[in-house]
Amino acid sequence: MISTLFQSVFEKFKDDDRKFKSSLINDVQGMLNLHEAAHFAIHSEDILDEALAFTATQLKSMASRVSSHLAEEINHTLKFPIRKSVPRYEARFFLSTYARHNSHNKTLLKFAKLDYNILQVRHQKQLSDILKWDIGAIDMLPDYMKFIYKSLLDFFAEMEEDMSKEGRAYCVDCPKMMVVTAIIDNKNCLAVINIEFDYIVLSCKEWSKHILLKPYGSIKGIFQIIRAADRIARLLDDKASHRFEQKRGHVPSAVECYMKQHGVSEDVAVEFLLKQVADAWKDVNEAMPKPTAVPLPLLEGILNFCRTMEFMYKDDRDIDAFSDATKVKDHVASLLRDPIL
Repeated sequence: MISTLFQSVFEKFKDDDRKFKSSLINDVQGMLNLHEAAHFAIHSEDILDEALAFTATQLKSMASRVSSHLAEEINHTLKFPIRKSVPRYEARFFLSTYARHNSHNKTLLKFAKLDYNILQVRHQKQLSDILKWDIGAIDMLPDYMKFIYKSLLDFFAEMEEDMSKEGRAYCVDCPKMMVVTAIIDNKNCLAVINIEFDYIVLSCKEWSKHILLKPYGSIKGIFQIIRAADRIARLLDDKASHRFEQKRGHVPSAVECYMKQHGVSEDVAVEFLLKQVADAWKDVNEAMPKPTAVPLPLLEGILNFCRTMEFMYKDDRDIDAFSDATKVKDHVASLLRDPIL
């Protein structure tokens, strides 16, 4: 019922022939808004699928006929729709474009920049603390956590040694940062989410009143979004890194498997995988608005994981941004180093 009501809102954009009105083509901002809204589609919302295809085609055409600033907004929206974008990255881009609008509120913009820069300083402090890791930090933890912390450091040291043989020791930094920082900064919180194997282990003081004291069935509803995140990560990873990994003799990716099974080209295989990713995003969208016993921060964490996968893998075909961190060097600098002036 909700889906039917939601779709009816978009019917006003169609003419008597059930096609999107030609007058929409002259409304750039309206087209951008419609394109953004279409990314919230769930299964069976065909009108939003049509809207996405229609707006993407028209916006690509518009980009060559408008000002450079507006073209920048159009190209950014096509590449990073809000629903699938890393929030902090999107916030920074929006602040840069909002300042160009003649109607912008100078006071609001000033406070928005201040808020962004304050949070950036907090992130810089956290990053600085991370760089000071050593076994001495174990004294900061309660006794029951010390064994876990020591075991994790040993595990990451062994992993780093193995990866250094391939010249990829840097790959250990990110997971080490996330896991160990979670322990140091939140002594009463340990949350482990294993997306790849479809299970969740939660032991978190903050969330215990929501999850741990309720029956297992209360969290079964989030399995849909977990499995969707698994597909998004796996397929985008394979699409972006399969050429690089095949050079290193890795096992066949989803791209090679589909090509061999159906006797098709790489482009056809990638197109199919991206369709599967789009369907997985509909599962994510379906899971988010439903009433659930699971805390929203947990669902948003999984949503942001999906956004990160889009950010790291979206446009690559030869090598992904995890394997070649230079691809996101400028983005990281804008988020963690360079304040908004």
